[in-house]
Amino acid sequence: MIVVSSRSMKVFFSQSRKDAKQYLNLIFKTLRLCAFASIISLSAFSQTVEVTKSTRIEKIEGKEYYIHKIIKGQTLYSLSKAYNVLISEIVFENPEAIDGIKPDMELRIPVAATTTSVSSPKDKPININGKYRVHTVEKGQTLYSISKQYNVSVEALKEANPLMPEALSLGQNLNIPVEQLIKPEETIYTSAKIENLKDTNVVDPRKINVVLLLPLYLDENKNSYRDSSGGSSNEAVYAKSLNGLEFYEGAMLAVDSLSKRGIKATVYAYDVPDDATLTNLLTTNVLKNADVIIGPFQGKRFETVANFARENKIVCVSPVLKKSDIAQDNPYVNKVLPSEEIQIREMGNYIGRWNCTKNIIVMFSGNTDSLLIEKLKEGIYSRCDKASIHFLNTKGRGVKLVDSLIQPGVENIVVAFSRDESYVSRLVLLLEKKNTKQRVVTLFGLDEWQDFENIEVEYFQNLNLHLPVDLFVDYSKPEVKNFLLKFRDKYLAEPDKYAYLGYDVTLYYLQMIQKFGNDFFKHPETIHANGLQSSFDFKKLGDGGLENQNTFILNYTDYRLVKVN
Repeated sequence: MIVVSSRSMKVFFSQSRKDAKQYLNLIFKTLRLCAFASIISLSAFSQTVEVTKSTRIEKIEGKEYYIHKIIKGQTLYSLSKAYNVLISEIVFENPEAIDGIKPDMELRIPVAATTTSVSSPKDKPININGKYRVHTVEKGQTLYSISKQYNVSVEALKEANPLMPEALSLGQNLNIPVEQLIKPEETIYTSAKIENLKDTNVVDPRKINVVLLLPLYLDENKNSYRDSSGGSSNEAVYAKSLNGLEFYEGAMLAVDSLSKRGIKATVYAYDVPDDATLTNLLTTNVLKNADVIIGPFQGKRFETVANFARENKIVCVSPVLKKSDIAQDNPYVNKVLPSEEIQIREMGNYIGRWNCTKNIIVMFSGNTDSLLIEKLKEGIYSRCDKASIHFLNTKGRGVKLVDSLIQPGVENIVVAFSRDESYVSRLVLLLEKKNTKQRVVTLFGLDEWQDFENIEVEYFQNLNLHLPVDLFVDYSKPEVKNFLLKFRDKYLAEPDKYAYLGYDVTLYYLQMIQKFGNDFFKHPETIHANGLQSSFDFKKLGDGGLENQNTFILNYTDYRLVKVN
């Protein structure tokens, strides 16, 4: 159950793509199509090879497909252009392509391709209150073609346009029914109406009461659509709301999944765009009687909620903040993402476990990396207290200094703490040249390196790059594929990392409360689970709360990142 108010909202979830460069930048910057981001980022690094349409056509389950064999250098984008299909269509028919394409891979590409421009895909529009968007009839269009364009029935079009003449005319405006994201019995509390919500301050003791405090910015999005077919700038999504909307979508799928297994929850989803709204919210009985509060995303607002949670003895969950200090002195705080220090310690643990006798070189920049160095040493020495580690301060100096420390006849483990893509690019080029059978180099970097756009994946592959990350989706898992299908079916979009996060966090805490009651957080050793993107392995911080310790160590294998720990 989701409690609702009368306020309506329309949300635009993905913007139109003017050209390939804009399309790639949008994906990298907004993570709008997170499920495809790894594919496109990998493809973007290599030189694109011209695609020739395959002449091999096969009928599979009654549908005709081109069978295209990948040649090195071809990308999903170049394939989509050659066959005039959307990238999403290619990946939907070939789920294995989510982790990247490689030479000799055979892909199924639909013969009956969409006639929609690849750079401007037309998704079915979705808004919050389920009304209409307007379509202007173009030359040659019929009711049937328009119904296919928007994936609605001809009958639905007629019902939405009761005064429509028998024959369509050029320039005529039609109402296009829009699917609802939130049903009439569901709504998100809006900030503007908070003083009028006293009638909803009654909680259901028979259900788990969950409060979501999310950055939805309803007022800014009231004229926005989830529709990537284009439109005026005032219909574009307010960028700050994307993460909150994705999280909400994932959370709702989790609630739906658990309800089918007998776990009932009432979800109170609040828009928290500013401090004043939060202050008003903290006076309501809904928050005071919550079993768990998830959010807000913003640091200072979360601190305010954390203090409220401690006073009222309610578990509050930070799903996105990484700094450990938010849970340091508050036993009611649960922090889902491990801090960077924890990630580096776990990377050190991995290095010490598998490379105790190797030559380890740590490159850092002045005193700013001192804490990371200590955590790396802690991890390495926990596995191998006699490891040989060379520390190289590169502040103000070039990358060539590392050359003198690389030894022949042994594997050289190079750890670099730089977040500067230009610096890392120079380092990678140098190490790739030095990486021979006589002087083997294995490179370890930081989580942020996943987002570097201008370093060829082949270099990362050749240097056996390892990265410590907090979130990772294995698209080969059946449960992930099932989630993808459900998300696409309900929201007609691809989930990004916040959708997975919303699903994992909501599913995890509802199950924990169902199993252990409200004292579940007092026994962190019992709290371990694997989600679609997150794994939960909490540790108590002294007299404070719980912090997730799980870190994925990823390695480039066959031009894609795979989990190795």
